[in-house]
This record gives sequence, structure tokens and C-alpha cells, in this order.
Amino acid sequence: MPESVTDVAQIESLAETMRSAWNLGGGCLADLTDTLESRGIMVISSQIESQNKFDGLAGLVNNIPLIVVGQSWAGDRQRFTLAHELGHLVLKGRLSAELAPQEEALCNHFAGAFLLPKAALISHLGEHRQRLEVAELSLLKQEFGFSMQGVLYRAKQLGIIPQSIADSMFKRFSYQGWRTQEPFEPYPTEKTYLFKQLVYRALAEDYFTESKAAELLGMAVMQFHQLRNIEQVEPVTH
Repeated sequence: MPESVTDVAQIESLAETMRSAWNLGGGCLADLTDTLESRGIMVISSQIESQNKFDGLAGLVNNIPLIVVGQSWAGDRQRFTLAHELGHLVLKGRLSAELAPQEEALCNHFAGAFLLPKAALISHLGEHRQRLEVAELSLLKQEFGFSMQGVLYRAKQLGIIPQSIADSMFKRFSYQGWRTQEPFEPYPTEKTYLFKQLVYRALAEDYFTESKAAELLGMAVMQFHQLRNIEQVEPVTH
């Protein structure tokens, strides 16, 4: 990693460097949560909604990188949040004084480049287009776990489509009400297992009580006790 980032153009290469260092190739990251967790980043899925304004946050706890992501969002939004927060972890302490005020926008750029690399998008759409079909955006969303609007923005960002075409399609999304709920099939939500596994591990090693484990997993103590002992949590109806 470079010691400092002084140019916006470095963001693309920074995302490519991350993928290369982690041996991720240039295609879709099928399970982004697992990708992060297997490389030492703790991911916690939170039920906190904060009036539908909370997407995620990142930080360090005992020098362990941590990302918290909202549980209620669609999978593509969760994945963008995870990649955005990864951007914060990567860019921390590297941005020049001139770029520091743009950190949020730069993390968005990093997220797009990390989830949908330049070479992959050009391979699918071509280097230059004068028109995109909505169905194309949907197919790319399902393949890369990246929102249709995100794909459209990346196409404009990389110069595949001109600004006028992007503006026209974004207006169509607004007119159709697709800004808040995109058409076609939603992308599956991300799932995290490491935190739960660590809770069970700590419980087995007597680091804390069953009630504390239930609290950490957001469950009633009785429900957790039944689950732990593989008892029937809910009655079976016939």
C-alpha cells in the first residue's frame, strides 16, 4: 500500500492492489462478509436502524479491524457498505490534507472499484456505449452484488457512457420510483457467522455466562438455552 494518497486517480489502483494482495481475481466476490472475515476483519450485522439512516461503521477494537453493517438493508446495499467501510480502514492515515475532506466520496469510489473492477465492467459492457438497457444493469447487479444505480454510476465514472446518458437513465430511475426499490429480483442479504461462532467458543471456554451469550446474540435467555441444547424452540404444528 502507498504511504500516502494524493490523487483521486489512485483510488482505482488501491482497490486493484487490495484484490491482488488478497488473491481475489477480477470477478464477483460471491460472499463479501466471508472474504473480509477470512482476512482478519470482524464483521457484525446490527439490527440498529436509527430511523433508517444507519448503514455501517468501521474502526479498530484492540487493534482488530471491525465493520458493523445494518441488518435490514438489501444485500447489494450491505455489500456496498462493507466495501465503503473497508475503504475507511484502508485510507485511514493515508489521505493528503487536500483529499481528507473528500474521504466519504473517496470511500464510495473505493467501494465501487473493489466490488466492480474497471476491467470487469469494460469486459461486460465494452469500452464505449451510447445506450444501456435496464436489463443489463439488472444482470450485472445479480452477478456482482452491486446495485443497478451503482453499475450505472461506475459506467459513467469510467467513461463507458457519456454524462448525458447517465443523467437520462438516472431521471428514468427517479420517475419510475426505482431509486428506493430497484426493479427485478433483489440481491440476497449478507450473512456473518464468525461473531456467533466466537460467542459459542467463549461460552464453551467459560469466559462468560449463558445469559451474556444470549445478550450478545440478541436472544432471550430461554430461547438461547433451548437452542444451545438443541431443544424445540417453537412448537411444531400439523
